[in-house]
Amino acid sequence: MRWQFARDSRVVVKQHTHTAGSLGAEIGARIDGSPELPCTGCAALHNAQAGDLTFMVNAKYAKLWASSAASIGIVPLNVEVLGHDASVRTLLFVDNVEIAMTKVLSLFAGEDDLPALGIHPSAVVSTSAVIGKDVRIGPFVEIADGAVIGDRVSIHAHTRVGKCAQIGGGTVLYAGVVIGQGCSLGKDCILNGNVVIGTDGFGFCASEKQTHLVKIPHIGGVEIGDCVEIGSNSCVDRGKFSATTIGSGTKIDNLVQIGHNCTIGQNCAISATTALAGSVSIGNWVQIGGNVGIIPHCIIGDGAKIGAKSGVMHDIPAGQEWLGVPAAPVRDMLRQWSSTRKLPTFLAEFARKQKEQ
Repeated sequence: MRWQFARDSRVVVKQHTHTAGSLGAEIGARIDGSPELPCTGCAALHNAQAGDLTFMVNAKYAKLWASSAASIGIVPLNVEVLGHDASVRTLLFVDNVEIAMTKVLSLFAGEDDLPALGIHPSAVVSTSAVIGKDVRIGPFVEIADGAVIGDRVSIHAHTRVGKCAQIGGGTVLYAGVVIGQGCSLGKDCILNGNVVIGTDGFGFCASEKQTHLVKIPHIGGVEIGDCVEIGSNSCVDRGKFSATTIGSGTKIDNLVQIGHNCTIGQNCAISATTALAGSVSIGNWVQIGGNVGIIPHCIIGDGAKIGAKSGVMHDIPAGQEWLGVPAAPVRDMLRQWSSTRKLPTFLAEFARKQKEQ
């Protein structure tokens, strides 16, 4: 991907003037090369052009610097960059490349695409709703009775905030978001398009005469902490009795399903198409790869890591890394896979020996 920072017929983006020196000062870098070298954009190593800044997270990528057209590179302090000519290009050496790149991209970012300040005439806002200061409420938004909208909240078009729901200050709700009755979001959260918070949990039981399924009411809510981000088309079910909870700082990718009465700790990262069944408990700083499934009532300890496409059917202790279907500790699962790959050879050898007997 290449970021363009220019004015064209489709969109107006802020112009930026940066140099290797100004960027180096911003990220606390040691500079190898001219600090006066201008920076006009950001790009990946393989498709960067003259004037672009790029970054290399380790020695593997640093080897590509010589063949890249980028003018400025961010690189770890302990990495040697072969083929660097400081007379024509500049390197910025830092402790943490990802943190440095985050700061740089923030410098180049344009203005946020937010609704206009105030309440759009087409929005339907209950007279009993409490609306904070400096809000941005876009077209065709509905805010129901008793809802509380904090200061500086931005709500994009076609979003619905249900009865008595609470939205913390600085939170952004993108188009099509639905916040169910009695659910609450903390401060500075970001909910991307078509996120649904507070749908009924998936709970049914057989009728007395076993003729049909009876829906189980879910009367709990959803409580989300501060600085939580949820990706597009994800869903968080309300609790059956108590609330489904998501701790502050947790980041959830697109197309993730969080079942009723789940509890998710702080600063977790959950990748796309993962599904948590009801009453799953996840600790703090847990990392879950894409397309993971977790059965009901599992407990995932603090700092655990779960590999992509895993099927979790047992509790995972704190700090452990699990993988596979059914999921097991990484070392055990890798041994199983290694043995499976060798099985055709073993069988062929066994068949050969059988014929020789």
